Amino acid sequence: MSIKTEKQEQRREQILQGAAKVFARKGYHATTVEEIARELGMTKASIYYYINDKSDLLYQLYRRAMELLLDSQAEIARRAVTADLQLKAMIEEYARIVSGSHAMFSVVVLREHHALSPKRRKEIIAMRDEYEANLRACIEQGIQESTFEPTDVKMAAYVVLGALNWIPTWYNPKGERAKEEIGAIFAERLVHGLMKQGDPHGSKN
Repeated sequence: MSIKTEKQEQRREQILQGAAKVFARKGYHATTVEEIARELGMTKASIYYYINDKSDLLYQLYRRAMELLLDSQAEIARRAVTADLQLKAMIEEYARIVSGSHAMFSVVVLREHHALSPKRRKEIIAMRDEYEANLRACIEQGIQESTFEPTDVKMAAYVVLGALNWIPTWYNPKGERAKEEIGAIFAERLVHGLMKQGDPHGSKN
């Protein structure tokens, strides 16, 4: 990557982070490109050099968020560990990623994807569904391994995702608990609820 290209990517990332902060604070529809430019100390024309329109920023934020989560799942899936340890790792990584990119995921939680074009909305929903499908597969694997109690896999996945998706609404980067500690607590509580009674994995903590 050339120095010029690297600087452009850095500026693009800066614009995305600035947009995420303003979207999270005011909401997508109430935000203007001028306000994003003001947040970044840039001109409106400078921002349009990197994007087509405001919805392009929203799309890039959603895509970046889902890529981070899916990449983390893929890395965890390559580990030769039992389903309960995989699920714990997914939950811990979700908490770490969401807390580390708080403004971006606050926008995702607002469910502003309806503002995207039909084609882009379909793409983002497909990525979201892929993440959920991987989570369900992990729970199903745990049941097959006799690590998790037989249960409604779809509802179990909704319980896990429902808990995780609320993190951006209450997480405070200046709070008393680090994001790693929050992830460990969520992983322990959520996975424990799925464990088979008397399973040795469940008695370690």
